[in-house]
Amino acid sequence: MNIEKPVFMQIIEMIEDEIIKGSYRVNDIIISTTEISKLLSVNPTTAVKAVSILTDEGVLYKKRGVGMFVAEGAKEKILGRRRELFFGENIPSLLNEANKLGIGDEEIIKIIKEHKHD
Repeated sequence: MNIEKPVFMQIIEMIEDEIIKGSYRVNDIIISTTEISKLLSVNPTTAVKAVSILTDEGVLYKKRGVGMFVAEGAKEKILGRRRELFFGENIPSLLNEANKLGIGDEEIIKIIKEHKHD
């Protein structure tokens, strides 16, 4: 677990990562909140919060008495939101820090290309 990020956000990312990787596909049942809380040794309320957020976002849907399932278009929603975050926050932050350190565009591009081939 990452102490810099709230636990419920880490659970959200864990579930989303499994959807992106294809471990969970449309209409697949996901791990239960009870199993999440046992697996990660977290309060069950925290797991419920994470799953509720994903449900509110339309990534998951509930079948009463059965469990939570991956919604149609879930992967696309996750990728779209993460791309917005990447281009809207991560890249500007990276460029701002590079500017402070005097790292030029060519060096950034070179480093990105090196890391991409690793």
